[in-house]
Parts: sequence; structure tokens; C-alpha cells
Amino acid sequence: MRILLIYKEEEKSRAETFILQLENMKIQVDHFPINSALETRESFEKQFAVFFTPSVLDDGTLDKRVQKLTHIAVLSALAPGGIDFLAGFLCGSLVPCLVYGEDAIQCIPKVFAFCFKPLNTEAEMLKFLKSEYENFKLISAEKGINWARETLLKMGVPINEKSLARCVDEGSLAEVLFFLAAGFSPNTRSETGVPLLCIAARKGNREITRFLILADADVNLLANDRGTSALLDSVMGKYFELAMDHIKAGADINIQSTSGQTALVIAVGADDNRMVEALLKAGADPDIKDSMGVSARKYAALFSRTNMLALFDTRVPRETV
Repeated sequence: MRILLIYKEEEKSRAETFILQLENMKIQVDHFPINSALETRESFEKQFAVFFTPSVLDDGTLDKRVQKLTHIAVLSALAPGGIDFLAGFLCGSLVPCLVYGEDAIQCIPKVFAFCFKPLNTEAEMLKFLKSEYENFKLISAEKGINWARETLLKMGVPINEKSLARCVDEGSLAEVLFFLAAGFSPNTRSETGVPLLCIAARKGNREITRFLILADADVNLLANDRGTSALLDSVMGKYFELAMDHIKAGADINIQSTSGQTALVIAVGADDNRMVEALLKAGADPDIKDSMGVSARKYAALFSRTNMLALFDTRVPRETV
């Protein structure tokens, strides 16, 4: 949503206060200050046209990043030439024009009144624009969802959770992003009950993992097949950086699988010293027992992992157990 705010230069202070409130509402505002002494229809038209001229990039193409103006707001009384031009523009445009304040409202002739929406107070103006912005967000979101779904269909991708899980498994990042944009949950599970994050972790896919986390995926969901979280799956696959990504995202460092295994137990079993050290630094407990009653420290002793035992004793001395 982008508003063109028209005001006289001598009322700049009032306009700036209003602009600040709009920007706090995340509404983009373009300034159109008018010098009263130089205000003519010709000068008004020339300045006004700038805001409706597409920006051109260095390569000669139009800058599509700039939003189109969605509203015009007038805060000051305009000269007859400006009102005449603005009324003519509004009659052939779908852009609504709001007029705030007694002076600004009174300068509009009755013959043109139908082109403008008068709002008597600042509170009324802000309330109206807030409502417009909420509607604009809903419409934009709906358009985004429809566009993403249409794009997936054009790509020949079925729009369902089974297809989304397959795309994650295959590492099809673009398709996964379209699914998320189309409103699918990042906590979607495969037909066998495996969360998307676990699927990505088993493949060592950091990119898809990153976007799923950005979409607020629950990092501690357990898969139905192995009873593991994404952190446990990444440690199983010896995907060190991926495991660190999950820890940074707030994964429970001591979460246990349905068989009681922690990430540290898995790392000890895999003889992965680097992973063990990183997990300990992140707060992993070497004395949590699995379903067989054996802890990571005990496994390290059974497998004669002397380096790991030394790390355990340094981080969590035996006497504290």
C-alpha cells in the first residue's frame, strides 16, 4: 500500500507528524509538498505526473519493485487549479482520494465532491487507512497464494501435502518455496509421519531447512517412523553444519528419540568427536540414559572413546552426576 500525501510547505510540520504515524503502520508514503506562491494548475500537474511515471533502472528496464500508488491523501486546502486537475484525474482513475481537515474539505467545490472522501479528523483518517491497509494485506496475501498455486500447477506439481514432502525429499527448493507461499504448513508430515524438517535433515539439505525454519517450523517435532527430531537426524547423518543450524534455531539439545537416544548418544556411537564436542558446548548432558539404561558417557567407556571421556570429564565431571 502506497499513499501520495499532498500538503502545503507551510504545513510541513503537521504533515511530518502524520507521515510518521503512517510509516509506523508500515504504510509507504510519498511526499508532495506544494509551494502556495507558485501553485498553478500547470505546475501542480507537472509535479503530480512524477509520482505516476515508472522508475527506469540503469539497464533501461522499468523498476518493478516500486509499488503503484494505491491512495491519495490531501491535508491542505488546494488552489482551484490543483483541485480541477485532481478531480479530472480521479474521475478516470480507481485511486481513492482522501481529504482531511476542515480547510481542505471546504476548498472542494460541490460539483467535484463525489470524487473525494472527506474525513474530519486525523483519528478518522488514520482509522480509515489502517482498515484499508489490513484489507490490502489480505488481498495481497490471497493474490500471492493463488499465484503460487498457479505456478505449481504450471510446473506440473500436484498441490497436496504428499507432493510437498516429495519435493523436500528431492531437494526441489523452488517448489518447496511455492508450497510455503501457497499457505502449506512448514510442519507438514509425509505419509509415514515424517516432518518436513526431518526429511530435509536426512538429506543434509541446509537450504530447505533454512527456509522451513524461517517459516516457523517446529524444530522439535518427532518423526513417527524413527521417533527422531531433525537434530537427531542431522547428527545421525553426520551433517555437522546442519546440526548446528538446528541448535541455533532453538532445538532441544537433550531431546530423546522414542528409544531414548539423545544427539550425544548418537554422536558417541558414530565416533564423531567434532559433533560430540560441539554438542557438549551447546549444553548436551552426557548422563541421560536411553531405553537400555546406558548414557553417552557409558557408551564412550564401552567403546573405549578416551578422547570423548576426557571431554565429558572436563565439561561435566563425574562427581556431579
